[in-house]
Amino acid sequence: MASEKITRRTVLGARNHSTKGPSATVTDISAENVKNGGKQGTSVRVIRELKELEQYVPAWEDLARAAIEPNAFYEPWMLLPAIKAFGEGRQVFFLLVETVDPARPLGPPLLSAVFPLEVNSKFNGLGKSLPFRTLSFWKHERCYLCTPLLRSRYARESLTAFFEWVGTEAHGCSLLELDFIAGDGPVYHLLIDYINEFRKLNYVTNFTRAFFRQAADPATYLRDAISGVRRKEMKRLERRLAETGRLEYLMLNQESDVAAWIDEFLRVEATGWKGQAGRATASNELEREFFVTVATEAFRRGQLMMLSLHYDGRSIAHKCNFLAGDGSFAYKIAFDEQYARYSPGVLLEVENINRLHERAETHWMDSCADPDRFMINQLWPARRTISTVLIGTGKAPGDLVVAAIPMLRWFIRKLVWLRRNLVRVTSIGRNQNLPGVQS
Repeated sequence: MASEKITRRTVLGARNHSTKGPSATVTDISAENVKNGGKQGTSVRVIRELKELEQYVPAWEDLARAAIEPNAFYEPWMLLPAIKAFGEGRQVFFLLVETVDPARPLGPPLLSAVFPLEVNSKFNGLGKSLPFRTLSFWKHERCYLCTPLLRSRYARESLTAFFEWVGTEAHGCSLLELDFIAGDGPVYHLLIDYINEFRKLNYVTNFTRAFFRQAADPATYLRDAISGVRRKEMKRLERRLAETGRLEYLMLNQESDVAAWIDEFLRVEATGWKGQAGRATASNELEREFFVTVATEAFRRGQLMMLSLHYDGRSIAHKCNFLAGDGSFAYKIAFDEQYARYSPGVLLEVENINRLHERAETHWMDSCADPDRFMINQLWPARRTISTVLIGTGKAPGDLVVAAIPMLRWFIRKLVWLRRNLVRVTSIGRNQNLPGVQS
């Protein structure tokens, strides 16, 4: 159990101040077993009904612990509430791969992979909708990684079983879009190996986002990641804030009131621009219920990491992370904009770096941030590649679309360039009253 020393740090130099929706289900109730000829004893089960999926939760949790690559967003405590919050009106189903357990050959099969899938009537990968039915990993509004869970011992066989099922055309899609997967992890490597072995026509797009990796200690990390000028500036801001009030960094532990921590985060987030714009978690009941549910469940499983920066006993910055395997995922951060001149969010991110170095079992953290987030990009110089792989399913015109995408992307860029220049020329002509250009 965490000690008070570990979970609370008071900034030196502070003077002594007194403290002042409706549920959605996976539609089309049915279950199918498809034998996989590629591996004896391996089968594929398609689940289209939420109650049946819930029966697999214990096996699913065991799979998550034994996965070749962790992904908190695809664990049951995160994904089942997401179906209720974000699944309504979407053609979502789950493909489960089961394998005979060598330790219990006559017993129930071992769950070796879970693939959350969605069928879309159109392909949206070019910024414009094209009329091609597409099968993809399910990515809801609060899912920042779609790497599927594959049991380490049977990862290759599970991926083969998945592709053999895709080849049956039971889904009716011509395109398979494996989107938002970690492009530098073992699942991606297995995927590329499979594509090369079976000569699958494919098209890959990538972007990178900030990524944290442990150094020898926090001081070494900060020295290598942040310039000396920047470090001095952050220390100055922290000192200035500490001189005006009691400043403390707190961390959630197993003795904490998790409900109070969650409410505090919601309050801090709602005080800023997100609250004013109606984009705060508390502004939407479904979003709020989803966050409260997953944070509570993560806490119960020891997979919730929350940090808070308190000023005179009141939180002015709050951060929520989710833990999985040897890594973690930065989910949300919020700060009170009344104290923006002190950069409380940056100060809390530095504290997050300190705390992560105290966790020997946590080696990395995915920022889950957009690529252009300046603050986190400056603090976390390492990058994680996020990839999307497009493959034809074998159903026409899938391969033709995949082959044509580079040309289509070039054509769209040229079209945008021509439109912009036409607008520019027209605008100049109007300003200068050029002949032939009407004002």
